[in-house]
Amino acid sequence: LVTNNRKAMQTPTTNERASQIVRAAAELSLAKNIVFSAAGGVAGASAVYPLDMAKTQLQMDKSGKFGGLFDCFGKIARSEGIGALYRGLPANIIGIMPEKTIKLAGNDFFRQQFQVDNPKVYPKGNIGLEGLAGGLAGACQIVITTPMEITKIRMQMYQPAPGETVSQMKILGQLVKEMGIAGMYTGTFSTFMRDVPFSIVYFSLYGMLRRKVADDRGKVSTMNALLTSSAAGVVAASLSTPLDVIKTRLQAKTAPGVVPYKGWLPTVTRIIGEEGPAALFKGVGPRVIIISPLFGIALMVKETLANWFP
Repeated sequence: LVTNNRKAMQTPTTNERASQIVRAAAELSLAKNIVFSAAGGVAGASAVYPLDMAKTQLQMDKSGKFGGLFDCFGKIARSEGIGALYRGLPANIIGIMPEKTIKLAGNDFFRQQFQVDNPKVYPKGNIGLEGLAGGLAGACQIVITTPMEITKIRMQMYQPAPGETVSQMKILGQLVKEMGIAGMYTGTFSTFMRDVPFSIVYFSLYGMLRRKVADDRGKVSTMNALLTSSAAGVVAASLSTPLDVIKTRLQAKTAPGVVPYKGWLPTVTRIIGEEGPAALFKGVGPRVIIISPLFGIALMVKETLANWFP
């Protein structure tokens, strides 16, 4: 009887376990959160970069040159070589490290400020505050995202001359010289209009799904982190595709003879007027295929590192 009483005293009740639930990321030091977020971002972006390349080509395709994702892959590979699918990756990695750090670590920071992971305050979470935390993180990241996206898009759309050996750092230098620092922030508003709504939807869904699979310590397995973050990415990427198309049109260099896109609303009306409303969803398939595994891999790596090195 005494032994049973001792066991009962040592075994936490369900309510006590719930009160101890803390997200793995919330337990990390700032330095680890930054390093793990950057590592996840680089892993995710590198894995899906060829898809991102194809998505940009499809979104800028007004003439119907490409018949879809795989047709785009084939034509780029045949005309420019397999390496062309990775054009702009080094510059993108340089930008993705601080960008994903701000997004992922920033989301954790705001979640902590709002106490959405404290079961004593919100026993079932608070999807509204989770969305707000994600949206604020998305707003903070655009200081890095805007020049990074312009660089990536311009490099992806670059057409090398016959026999030209493409030097990505040379192209980057020419781009900065041509546009200037201020020019590298062209389309900041359109980036804001894409990233903030995306982050609101993404992180609120991920937080909700994550709670369903977290263990008593608030940690998730590698596979569950991949599945939940990828599922949230499918929804968020689909809904934000029109915002991504608008941003791409504003930031990409138009072909000779094509009037450049100017202004967010004028770009919306121009796309609909010239190509129809369906054009706002150009590249939705590749975008979903990109964003879902990108964030899936990024958060899987971050959550796994947080479990390995708490």
